[in-house]
Amino acid sequence: MAAVPAAARKALPTVVCTLLVAAAAVWQRDAVLTGVHALAAADPRWLLVAALATLALWPTSVFMLRGSIPARPTTGQLFALQLAVPAIGLVPAASLLLRLRFLRRTGLSHTGAMVSMGLMGFAALMVRVPLVVVAVLAAPRLMSRTSAQPPWHDLGARTSGTWHHLVGENPWRTALIMIATLIAAGVAAAVAGLVLHRRVAAQGGWRRLPARLRHARSDAEFAWKAVATTAFRPRRAAALWICALVQPLLMVVALWAVLHAIGANLSLPDTFVVELVTVALAPLLPSPNGVATKEITIAAGLTAVAGLTAGVAVGAALRFRLLTFWCQIPLGLASFAYLNHRRAI
Repeated sequence: MAAVPAAARKALPTVVCTLLVAAAAVWQRDAVLTGVHALAAADPRWLLVAALATLALWPTSVFMLRGSIPARPTTGQLFALQLAVPAIGLVPAASLLLRLRFLRRTGLSHTGAMVSMGLMGFAALMVRVPLVVVAVLAAPRLMSRTSAQPPWHDLGARTSGTWHHLVGENPWRTALIMIATLIAAGVAAAVAGLVLHRRVAAQGGWRRLPARLRHARSDAEFAWKAVATTAFRPRRAAALWICALVQPLLMVVALWAVLHAIGANLSLPDTFVVELVTVALAPLLPSPNGVATKEITIAAGLTAVAGLTAGVAVGAALRFRLLTFWCQIPLGLASFAYLNHRRAI
C-alpha cells in the first residue's frame, strides 16, 4: 500500500502540467478550436511525409545508443528500450532509471552505465548547440521578414509597471516582500543543508567523504576509458555522431511536413529556424518529458518567429506532438512490458 502514494508523488508534476495546460486551453479556446479544425482538414500526403520522418527517428536512436556503449545487446532490445523511454518518461526521472537498469543488465557497472549515457547526451549536445546558435542568429531576419513580434516585445514595460505598482507605491509592501524573500531563501538553504547532511551521514559521515570521492573518481576514470575506447571505434563513432546530427534534422522535416499538411507553406530553412529556436526555449518551461511545454513553445515559436496565426500554430503544434510523442505512448508501454518480460530491465 505504501507504493501507491510514492507513485502518485512521482506522477504529480505530470498531472500538474497537464492541468495547467488544460486551463490554458480553456482560456485560449478559440485558438485551440481553430487548430483542431485545421487538423481535421490536413492533407494526408504531407502527414505521411511527417510520419515517415518520425519513423526514421527510431533507428537513429538505436544506433546512437549502440555507438555509446561497449556491450552488444540485441537490436530488438535496444529498439524496444528507445520506444519505452518516452512513455516511461511521463514519470520524472523514470527514463533515466530505465536506461540505467537496462545498461546494468548488459554487464556494465553503475559508473560505466552513467558514463555511457553521458557520452550519448554529450554527442547530442555538441551537435545541437551549433544548430541552435545558427537558428537563433537567423531568427531576427525571419521575424523582420514576417513582421512578427514575440510575446515578450513589451515585457520590459509590463515588468516596470508591475514593479512600480507592487513596490514603488507602498514602502511597507516593499519591506514585506523583502522580508518574505529572505525568509524563503533561508528556509530553502536550511532544507537543502539538512538533506545534504542526512545523505552524507547515511553513507558513512563527513570523514569518509574524501575517500568516497577518490574511489568515485577512480571508478569514473576506468569507466570513461572503457567507454571512450568503444566510442572511438570508427563504426561506433560514426553511428553515434551521424545519428546525433540526423535526429534534429528529421524533427525539422516532420514539422515542415505538418505545416504543409495544414496549409502553412513555410519553407524548410524557416522551419529549421523555428524548430531549433523552440528546442532552445522549451527547457525554460520544465515539465516531465516536455509534456505540454513543447506544444506551447512550438505554437509560440510559429506565431512569434514565423508570423503564423494562433490557430494555425496551435494546429501544427498539436499534430507535430501527436506524431512525434503522444501516438507512441501505447507502443512504448508495450515495449516496456516486453523488456520486463525478457528480464532486460
